[in-house]
Amino acid sequence: MLTPGEQILAASDRASAPLTCGLFLQTDGRLDPSRLRAAAWAVIRRHPMARAVLYGSRQHAWRFSAEPTADPVGFVDDGTDGWRVQEILSSVPFDLHRYPPLRIALVRRPGGDQICVVAHHLALDGLRLAELVEEIVEHYRQSSRDARPGGVDEPDGARRGMPAGMSPLVRTAAAPGWSALVRRSGRFLTPLTVERGEGYGFHPMTLPLPAGGRTLPDGRRMTVNDLLLAAAHLAVDRWNARRGGPSGRLSVRMPMDLGSAPAADRSAPPPAFPEPDETNGNHTGQTVIISEAEDRADAVRLATRVVDQTVAAKQTMPVAVSGLSGALGVAAARFVPGPWRSTLLRVGVSAGRALLAPTAAVSNIGRFDELAGPLGAPGAAEGSGRHLVAVGSANPAVAASPSITGVYFTGTAGMPQGLFIAVLGQGGELKVAICYHRQLLGPGSVPAFADLYRAAYEELAAIGATESLPAARSAPPAPARRPQRSSRPEPVGRSDAARHRRGTVPQG
Repeated sequence: MLTPGEQILAASDRASAPLTCGLFLQTDGRLDPSRLRAAAWAVIRRHPMARAVLYGSRQHAWRFSAEPTADPVGFVDDGTDGWRVQEILSSVPFDLHRYPPLRIALVRRPGGDQICVVAHHLALDGLRLAELVEEIVEHYRQSSRDARPGGVDEPDGARRGMPAGMSPLVRTAAAPGWSALVRRSGRFLTPLTVERGEGYGFHPMTLPLPAGGRTLPDGRRMTVNDLLLAAAHLAVDRWNARRGGPSGRLSVRMPMDLGSAPAADRSAPPPAFPEPDETNGNHTGQTVIISEAEDRADAVRLATRVVDQTVAAKQTMPVAVSGLSGALGVAAARFVPGPWRSTLLRVGVSAGRALLAPTAAVSNIGRFDELAGPLGAPGAAEGSGRHLVAVGSANPAVAASPSITGVYFTGTAGMPQGLFIAVLGQGGELKVAICYHRQLLGPGSVPAFADLYRAAYEELAAIGATESLPAARSAPPAPARRPQRSSRPEPVGRSDAARHRRGTVPQG
């Protein structure tokens, strides 16, 4: 049986607004599609949640097959941009009764291949998906070109097109009235009335990682996560003010890894990485950070209000769904008889969405420097690749191989919220994706919100700063190649890097 939190999440999922998380990787060369597929299948076989399917029409539970029920890996070489592929993978609903909860696509682009990975949030949270991708990348680096899923010799570029299980994008018959609701409530981002459509969109941007400390007037330290949360409050407030929509109380949802809660509140903390044979890949709880209009009138007051709440949140056990909606949902999931539980939860979530949905979500899954760097020597059919100089070694070595130059985290939220700010650290930068529902913003309007978010972040980062904010750069240098491991990667367990990343409330 699904846990109460999973049942609420399943009831919240909509065909027109799937709940997903994803990773987008940019490279500077050509990858071998079959080699990437072999690496993905090898990792999927090790982790049941990556190949799980639901069974039962009402009382859902996970079923773990020995092999994925369909091929979750695709190869797109028709000229489509990888970010558009990421949007499609995130927008098309998942049929979790028939297909795996994981979608992977290698996208061939003239400036370098792109890897798109999207998972349904019911099966994997962002932190565990990122670790899963890290293992796939490591397997690709170490495996031989001859490896094939199931031991079958397949031609390069097998399964051209999207991964299996991709149905047409679900289109709403008519506008559900979200625009009027959010304009009048003052609790959401004011939507634009032009360029709106169906599904999700993503706008990537880069923010500099602040150097030195940031101290509030009362002496407390403001973390990077505090900056990101406060910037979301300030950016939404300023966006609404410029578009004639007043802002009242704003609430920003902050996902938290259950592994980051105090040890006294749990008997056995979940690992930072989905271990082999683990049958629960989503360890996410959440809390809500609130601000009032008077808080946002002064940057220092807003930062103090945010820090007050994040400090308190770190001292308690995060819940699967916060607030009144979470309490009622958990009670229904535990005490309502099975035959009526799923229907009741869906009706309750739908009825309460307009009143209980937060303004936005900000999720920072931490640093993933290990994903950057060379991907191994190219195969005979891939060309010579680029000559890259590995930085950080006393004797720099030239390697002819494609390299990962940037990694972004993505997440989704349906209307009336429609806004999800996803953050991943790499090198001295924060890779930020402004993730939006197309009934809220459009590709032509989201850059304006991104500019407001950047300005708010820089303004808040200057509070009590011991050093000025460094200038943003296009991409960090590629790290030195890591020492060679065995051809079959060891499971990524409790490494120092993983322990540093645990939780979605980093201390830096």
